[in-house]
Amino acid sequence: MVIHMNDELLRDASVQDIQLELIRRHRYNEFDGQRVYDFLMKHRELWRGVIMDRLGFVAKEESGANWGLIKLRDLPRNIWNVDTLIVMTDSIEAAHRLARLIDEADLGGEKAVVEPPEKSCAALGVYPCDAGLVSVWWD
Repeated sequence: MVIHMNDELLRDASVQDIQLELIRRHRYNEFDGQRVYDFLMKHRELWRGVIMDRLGFVAKEESGANWGLIKLRDLPRNIWNVDTLIVMTDSIEAAHRLARLIDEADLGGEKAVVEPPEKSCAALGVYPCDAGLVSVWWD
């Protein structure tokens, strides 16, 4: 059961609950965290896990830190610099259903993308896998 952080102590919250609370609090441009959170809770039976991230890799040279650390850069200013919602489902069929619902809900992001099964397995580091992955990017 997912509940708002003000309803329980942070130390007792699951990692998923914390991630959902970050999503709920987040707001920028067309991304309305409360609206996305409400949508996710309404369709809770369709997903296994959800995160929000800023995917990127910066490689200007062969050595040194080659990661995109914009999220880390902005933490001291209390900014959670993320732009991509990633949802894991139990199956590719559930992923397609969820993607359709996301697009119909018009949550302000780009069109929902369902990853092909082989890419989902690679991204999750599990072979074989039954999970589906849906992503939505906000500008």
